[in-house]
Amino acid sequence: MSILLKEFILEIEEIPTPDFQVQQIINIASNPEASVKDIERAISLDAALSAKVLRLVNSAYYGLPRKITKLSEAVMILGFKTVRNLALSIFTYSTLQKGNSNVNKENLWKHFMATAIISETIAKHIGYPEREEAFMAGLLHDIGKVALDITFPEVLSLLEKASRETNRPFHVIERDLEFESHTLLGQTLLEKWTLPDLFQVVSQFHETPSENENKTYNEILYIVHLANFISNLMYEGYSLSHGQPILESETFNVFGIKPSKLIRIVEESERNLLKAGDLLEGGKENET
Repeated sequence: MSILLKEFILEIEEIPTPDFQVQQIINIASNPEASVKDIERAISLDAALSAKVLRLVNSAYYGLPRKITKLSEAVMILGFKTVRNLALSIFTYSTLQKGNSNVNKENLWKHFMATAIISETIAKHIGYPEREEAFMAGLLHDIGKVALDITFPEVLSLLEKASRETNRPFHVIERDLEFESHTLLGQTLLEKWTLPDLFQVVSQFHETPSENENKTYNEILYIVHLANFISNLMYEGYSLSHGQPILESETFNVFGIKPSKLIRIVEESERNLLKAGDLLEGGKENET
């Protein structure tokens, strides 16, 4: 175990854990026995969270034909897992703001959310059935950078600066400087949060999916790997990674698609991102 990882495990208590309410929402959404009333009641306990969830539900991204004013309607129309994703998005955004480095947190958030939206788009294109899980895996893939920002902000700033000045990807800089990877730190944090193995695997291997020996989550892992690649192309530097992003050639074999389909995926992703302004802003009120 590296020195940084040992110190990180000691410092991990500084990182906010999804509070009881958010954790309850996650648990309810995962329970096939739960009812609409159960999740509505859990969200309603926090008026600010309720308002943000409803604002995001009415985002153009979801394309609902009319304005939704009740949480019960939101759950009925969009489903438990989508509402869970929105609640977790709001928590992740607020956690990101607690970091102490000088990196651009708004840009980093946009990378998280763009990767989530692109992951959901790819899932639709290849017929992956759990599109809400793809969204959440994309949202949390770089959570290790949030963990670094809170526990070792000077390390995060150093790595971003080195990536920018050398024009090489963030994870390559980590390897070259022999720092523990943000991917393993992210996996460690998600394990502490007791989130399912699926999200832990994606966090740990999204940069280098071929290194993952457990193929159980291979499809979702490569979905997020591709989404991360596209997001880095669209928003250069937003992820704190600079230079040409790396896409493993095995990606297209896993999906059974030709590289030419990538153009259609990118085009639809661009359309979806244009509709997702509220999501990309973290659910905060527009300043007008």
